[in-house]
Amino acid sequence: MKVVQGLSPDVAHGFAVPPCAYGARSRATTRDLKANPDLAAQLQGGTAQPCATSGLAVSLLALALSSSPLAAQKNPFARDAESASAGRTTYLERCAVCHGQDATGSMAINLLRSRTVARGTDSALFQIISKGFPGTEMPPQPDLAPEKVWQLVTYLHSRARPGLQPPLPGDAEVGRQVFESAGCANCHRVGGDGGFFGPPLDSIAARKTSEQIRRDVLEPNVDIPEGYRQVTVTPRKGDRITGLEKNSDTFSVQLLMRDGKYRLISRDEIVRLEPQDVSPMTSGYAETLSPKQLGDLFAYLDRQRDSFIPVRSSFGNY
Repeated sequence: MKVVQGLSPDVAHGFAVPPCAYGARSRATTRDLKANPDLAAQLQGGTAQPCATSGLAVSLLALALSSSPLAAQKNPFARDAESASAGRTTYLERCAVCHGQDATGSMAINLLRSRTVARGTDSALFQIISKGFPGTEMPPQPDLAPEKVWQLVTYLHSRARPGLQPPLPGDAEVGRQVFESAGCANCHRVGGDGGFFGPPLDSIAARKTSEQIRRDVLEPNVDIPEGYRQVTVTPRKGDRITGLEKNSDTFSVQLLMRDGKYRLISRDEIVRLEPQDVSPMTSGYAETLSPKQLGDLFAYLDRQRDSFIPVRSSFGNY
């Protein structure tokens, strides 16, 4: 490994690139790559050779680009629906053959898990698409207009970062009314208001894509959230009890009931405990709500993009 010199102080410390990423004879630094756009092509045609650690070089170069003055550039088409659609067209034409039709990887990496796509700056991703990566099979795109590159950035960010998806069409205020009239607020909380039997929906659109939210509403049994799966307890005496299993140990099981109360049942009293594959969430909204009502409801949920994301408290938080 050779340390890359000439970077900003906050990046240079401990920053290293595998020698084989640029070729053993190459003395190129990351500053050279940023200052000289033609250097990438020179390296690809000269001493640069792919190697087993070139993936690390990709990540480190992306980190360097994100700390450069170019990182201040913002995507002029961020969250624009038409631009995301145009970016998808470009992606299918130029990128899908290596990264897969849905960007989850094929011959090349899963872009939705790439640090540059999922957490990097707009400008860093723009530069990578435009200039490619020396020493890897990622080619530059010299014939792709900047507008097209930004559209591609918009599309990739909308896939990898739910909060950057274009806003869904619809009347969010009417959707809030649908949310309440359909009984959603009986189980779900938004802005501190609502029930506790279902997961909170604050910042739901920052955690899930619009496609995932739509599936959760219309097909609730497909992906039941952790901690919200029902279990049925058959006790030694009395009727069977169904609720959400919130806690369990060697001695007892704690269930949350629909009325918001908890029941603690001793293991000694349990004959059978059966997890349920059916979500406690009401199904059939595709039949009970009109397409207009569903569209407004999804628009309302889509607007829940607060930066605050609730986390489960555990030993891992300490």
